[in-house]
Amino acid sequence: MHFNKKINRKNTNSFKWDDYQNLFGRSDLMPFWVADMDFATPEPILDAIRERTKHPIFGYEIRSEKYYCAIEDWVRRRHNWSIDREWLTFCPPSTIVGIYGLVNALTFEGDSIIIPTPNYGPLLNLVKDNQRELITSPMRETQGMFSIDLDDIENKIQTNSKMIILSSPHNPTGRVFKKSEIDDLSELAKKYKLIVISDEVHCDLVLPGFKHIPFGKVMKHQSITIVSPNKSFNTASIPQSTFIIPNENIREKFKDYLETTQLNHDASFGSVAMIAAYCHCEEWLDELLSYIHGNHKIVQNYFEKNFPKVKKTYAEGTYLAWLDCRALNMSDNEIKKRLVEKGGIGLYGGDYFGMETEGFFRMNIACSREFLIKGLKAIKKALS
Repeated sequence: MHFNKKINRKNTNSFKWDDYQNLFGRSDLMPFWVADMDFATPEPILDAIRERTKHPIFGYEIRSEKYYCAIEDWVRRRHNWSIDREWLTFCPPSTIVGIYGLVNALTFEGDSIIIPTPNYGPLLNLVKDNQRELITSPMRETQGMFSIDLDDIENKIQTNSKMIILSSPHNPTGRVFKKSEIDDLSELAKKYKLIVISDEVHCDLVLPGFKHIPFGKVMKHQSITIVSPNKSFNTASIPQSTFIIPNENIREKFKDYLETTQLNHDASFGSVAMIAAYCHCEEWLDELLSYIHGNHKIVQNYFEKNFPKVKKTYAEGTYLAWLDCRALNMSDNEIKKRLVEKGGIGLYGGDYFGMETEGFFRMNIACSREFLIKGLKAIKKALS
């Protein structure tokens, strides 16, 4: 599948490769920050887009029977979840745009929303930007493994608490939550009548030996489960997100938001790309997961043998490595400065993910092994 092939992404308007001057102050870094892959998008997706361009009109589009079937079959096949078609809603621009709308549709200014941290930065920001109270709950760390601290969440629930936002599989730590963890969080949400939004855009990126549990499969009527092909098949620039909402009342409120903002029409290329991904790219995905699993092992082994002061959190899913740099006894700013100036490498720091403590960095390892090893050597050079 040629995952070792190097593809030059410079000067292609790539956010990852062409826009890190503002964040890091340099334009010549090795970028391991943004979560997209340096692998070619699967050929069936490219073929589907080429085929669509043969028709000369790109007007408003509706969703075909094949579109719905592709999603239903994929979720059933990969995640053992039979969903009703009426549960499906869509927000083509992005998952974050849809969650932004859900926060507005289901809560009011001053309501509080709970998010376990660390967590994907834009999820934290959209709560604050909507004038909702953000309550963070630090995840429990045990021997390098992060888990949801249910006791902490319960202690922080207030009378104005309306929602929990979860990232599953977890970004940035790579956790794939066990059935018991999903069950326990579901029971807590039911007890306090909290809606759970589960951002599951990494759900197809689960490493061998682990199994993703869709939140909506456990807790249907107080949850929204979001899936997307964007991370799995490297189609972030033609986004496509599916919101699975069993609760009719919640679903209708979300549809009102989509219609008001004219987000209810589909994007031509995103639509055909998603169908091609779910119908024709399963073998490609399985080989990708094998390659990513190997990359995780390379990172783990490299630090253990060559630079044990940096520890890699044990990953169960995603192509993200969560690096524990606390043993270096440096501030995040000092580490960032060294990485950029001495190592020529760009990583997201833990502060982007709402960390209450310093010392963690996220590394995107969805790249060729040659480039990955070059990046690991640069980290060692910068921080030694």
